[in-house]
Amino acid sequence: MISEMIHLVNGEHYLALVLVMVLSCILAGRNIRSERVNQSNFWLTVAVCALLIVQDLLEHYAQLDPARRDMRMITSIAGYALRPVAVLGFLLVVWPAGRKRWFLWIPAILNALLYSSALFSPLTFTFNENYSFSRGPLGWIMFPVCLLYLIMALVVVHIRFRERRAGDMVTIYACTLGCLGAMAVDVRIGDITIISAVLISSMTFYLFLRAQDTDHDPLTRLWNRMTFYEDCRKYRSAVSAVVSIDMNGLKKTNDELGHAAGDRALKTIGRNLRQISSRKIIAYRIGGDEFMLLFLHCNEDEAQIALNAFLESTWEAGLSVAVGLAVRTESGESMDELIHLSDQHMYQDKSMYYQYHDRRSHR
Repeated sequence: MISEMIHLVNGEHYLALVLVMVLSCILAGRNIRSERVNQSNFWLTVAVCALLIVQDLLEHYAQLDPARRDMRMITSIAGYALRPVAVLGFLLVVWPAGRKRWFLWIPAILNALLYSSALFSPLTFTFNENYSFSRGPLGWIMFPVCLLYLIMALVVVHIRFRERRAGDMVTIYACTLGCLGAMAVDVRIGDITIISAVLISSMTFYLFLRAQDTDHDPLTRLWNRMTFYEDCRKYRSAVSAVVSIDMNGLKKTNDELGHAAGDRALKTIGRNLRQISSRKIIAYRIGGDEFMLLFLHCNEDEAQIALNAFLESTWEAGLSVAVGLAVRTESGESMDELIHLSDQHMYQDKSMYYQYHDRRSHR
């Protein structure tokens, strides 16, 4: 039976699918903790795609003999019901952790119920007297459901990762658009290309999110020191301003309130920096209580507006930071010169802060 099914379909295609699935299982099986990767949703995608491969093999087998009509009916219903769930799995992989997601299942459940009506109605599909497949008036409903999930995935990745650099966005959009293109092929030739696309895209996106852990500071989720120096080289001609930031009073907070309080303060600063971040404003934590901002193609007014917004939200949180802004002039300062100048301004600001508090403590 198995050899008969394999002979009917493209064995090389299934071999590639199984290979991708094995690699996906190895990735998910590593069980690496990361707030950016929801492994349960990744496992869901892999499991549904595995079921779809089995379903497709069984459906091809059932097509050989009209006596297997019931088997073909059940496997066809399963295929139509599972395909949107596979795409939903990809959406859940990119969906932000902690956000409600139960309502995302509603279209997939309604789709499964609709195709189940094929057991007693030709509304979605049936098999005629020649045992040929015949699509009903609602037989295409699966594809709009998949399209809905893919559009939602595009919107989510755009909102969730809009501050990422252009190269990152290419990877993110390629994952989703690859699924969209595969669905179009699925519509035209009725193959299972969408399974391949969902598997490969989910694995690629999983690897992308895991890679972010090496580029980001785990406490604040800002870009880390290594990425800062890489970006200084990469964007040296595009950087128009640099800001050095240092938290005031972190040691006192750690000594008096504990390191957990100090971590919360650093997280707050990181959150406030993320709020002003964009593709033109990139924030980094380069160590301890030290942060940096790179402004790409921004004039001094734009940099000052963003910096004031950060300072206001930080003051409102009851925290104090020392900042130093260095703007590139027509003389074209190098990156080292800009960073040195911003550090100088920041240390001057910090010195004024401590001088003021020292005078108050001696009164």
